[in-house]
Amino acid sequence: MAAPIEIPGPTSPLAVGLPQRYLVLPTFELETGEVLRQVPVAFQTWGELDAARTNVVLVCHPISGNANAAEWWEPLFGEGRVLDPTRYFIVCCNAIGSPYGTLSPLTRKGGELFEDGRWVCAPHVHAPLEQDSETWWGPDLPTTTVRDDVRLQKHVLDYLGVQQLACVMGGSMGGATALEWPLCFPVRTPASRDALLHATQDDTPYVRSIVVLAASPRHSAWCIAWCEIQRQAITADTRFRGGHYLLREPPSGGLAAARMCALMTYRQPQSLERRFSRLRGKSNLAQPGESQASSLMEEGGEDITPSPNITQPQAREQYAVQSYLHHHGAKFLARFDALCYVHLSDKLDAHDVTRDRTAWAKDAQSDADVLRGVLRHLGTSPVKPHVLVLSVTSDMLYTPEEQMCIHKSIPGSQLVHIESTEGHDGFLIEYPQIQRAIYAFLAQLKGAAL
Repeated sequence: MAAPIEIPGPTSPLAVGLPQRYLVLPTFELETGEVLRQVPVAFQTWGELDAARTNVVLVCHPISGNANAAEWWEPLFGEGRVLDPTRYFIVCCNAIGSPYGTLSPLTRKGGELFEDGRWVCAPHVHAPLEQDSETWWGPDLPTTTVRDDVRLQKHVLDYLGVQQLACVMGGSMGGATALEWPLCFPVRTPASRDALLHATQDDTPYVRSIVVLAASPRHSAWCIAWCEIQRQAITADTRFRGGHYLLREPPSGGLAAARMCALMTYRQPQSLERRFSRLRGKSNLAQPGESQASSLMEEGGEDITPSPNITQPQAREQYAVQSYLHHHGAKFLARFDALCYVHLSDKLDAHDVTRDRTAWAKDAQSDADVLRGVLRHLGTSPVKPHVLVLSVTSDMLYTPEEQMCIHKSIPGSQLVHIESTEGHDGFLIEYPQIQRAIYAFLAQLKGAAL
């Protein structure tokens, strides 16, 4: 395979101005077997590789995050914190399908263009509103999986010279990616997709540890149903046009509605009641001290606390919770794309660590047996990683029962409950608890004492 090429970028309209690097792979084979050409991937790094090239922490972002983990996970970044650039070489890659620079419906259709050995930026990247023809993938981008993300990220790590990962961590979709990493790459160069089953004591593990935060081993019927409702909201917008919309005429109403729907899965009834109840007005949309890092992440993110500023003025005003939803729906339109949202939600629905791994679970009598059998190898293999599972106690999207399943299925894994009344968004709000749990976990690892 030809060597990857680093380009200046950007490769997508929504990546313009982002402080990141871009790598183009001459060829990349998807899990489906389809081979794509000149595939871009956006990434960022912090810190320096040590001499052994093993002090690496890979951060995996959630559905609407990007490669700038220092921005959206700012409370965990810095000297003396979990993500300490003075100790670790930290890498974060943008996921496939995301609008922020990696292969997606917004990148150049057919792959990046090179003329006389020089990269040529697609015309729609800097002038998206002026284009009358589709030079971007749009709805023609093939479907991809979380495992495709893992394999694409591995190319970036190889390019950077990484020999071993000290830790792979992520929340929500990022947690699903972290869970797949040691299943796909138990060693640096696996001989087959079943390499975890055939590892020996002589093998060196490629992934020393993983942190799975507010995620599941496979997308549940509950999650698939919510994703389908959001996709239907987008495709029902008359501007969607089967995905062949011009970038100056996006299905904004559908995407905003999908976002509002998603916000409801990120919270839970008591948190909304506590902040909004039946009050009216807009004065509670921003709370003093709310997390800017969280607001840049996947979910609503703000710390919902009772607002003393809301009064009960005129009945004609919207309910405060309506204002909250419309505010976040409109805010999302400025930083995301409808087709990218559809692509990523499809990817989440396909997430299942047991897919094509049924043979890993001997004598399994049920789907639950297969799931336990597959995950069990992460605790029994000679190259097993250390595993920390973090569970938000009020999460109604990826439920505590699902994290308990991961923990019970992996011998030797650790489970920490993150106490929160904010639902799934607790993984973006309860940073002191998350910092303590991951910090203590990393301190236990041999050769990585903090």
